[in-house]
Amino acid sequence: MLKKIQVLSVFLFFFFMLPIITGLLPFPNNEKYEPPKPEEKQMVYASTEITETEPKATDISPTMDPFDVLFVFTHSHETYKPYAESESGTIAVYDDQANLFTMSKVMEDYFRLNGLNAKTLDVDVMSVMQKKGVTMSAAYDTVRPYISKELKENSYDLILDIHRDATRADKSTIKHKDVKYAKIAFVIGAENPNYKSNLSYANALNQSINKIIPNISRGIIEKKGAGVDGVYNQDLSKNLLLIEIGGIDNTEDEVYRTIAVLAQAISKTFVNDQVANADSQALSPANKTSDS
Repeated sequence: MLKKIQVLSVFLFFFFMLPIITGLLPFPNNEKYEPPKPEEKQMVYASTEITETEPKATDISPTMDPFDVLFVFTHSHETYKPYAESESGTIAVYDDQANLFTMSKVMEDYFRLNGLNAKTLDVDVMSVMQKKGVTMSAAYDTVRPYISKELKENSYDLILDIHRDATRADKSTIKHKDVKYAKIAFVIGAENPNYKSNLSYANALNQSINKIIPNISRGIIEKKGAGVDGVYNQDLSKNLLLIEIGGIDNTEDEVYRTIAVLAQAISKTFVNDQVANADSQALSPANKTSDS
């Protein structure tokens, strides 16, 4: 009886263990289950490379020609006492080292800041005069061939012969909003064939510069008759103006401030108005195209 019970027990144990044993055997359907790994998301980075695109020529304002200005310094060694003293240690109204001619590069920069192409006639006139042994009265004759040669080789929208007047501070300086400026004056030789044209340019600039700084201009001085030049080489060009900037007592800063204002006036009078006129013409009904 006991033996039968032992056989039955072994039989039952075998059937009980059969499913477990079967699951552990390496049959094709009994591979170990591994859950799928989540797909790794690839990070997409924005490109840091800047792609340049060609500008499209659509609806742009008309391109204006550059406005070219030529600086001439007939009395090249004219200077200002405070400027000469700071640069060379001497108090003088004429100086061969610190003068209008040496200030020209800064003047050019102020003009360029206002969209004007400025160039200086490359001749130290008074040094040439000294070498020739001629007096101040020969200054305009001395510089004349240099101007003539330059104008044959290049064209300019405006030519400025820049001088320093002999007036003192009370007449050559103006204060506007607690800032001092060197006063300006336009000199026109009334005995030259371009007189009317020169005068027209001077009138336009005189009005414009006074609108920026009221009374900064001392006005237009016409020269003619005995004892004066009456021409000042203005017969060489219809747009050649002689300008007196400040007097012997003006400081370097006062002069440069006035140069900046002069550049603004020129830009407003002869450049910005051209752009405005061109824009208005482009927008006029005659120049508009139909949307249909």
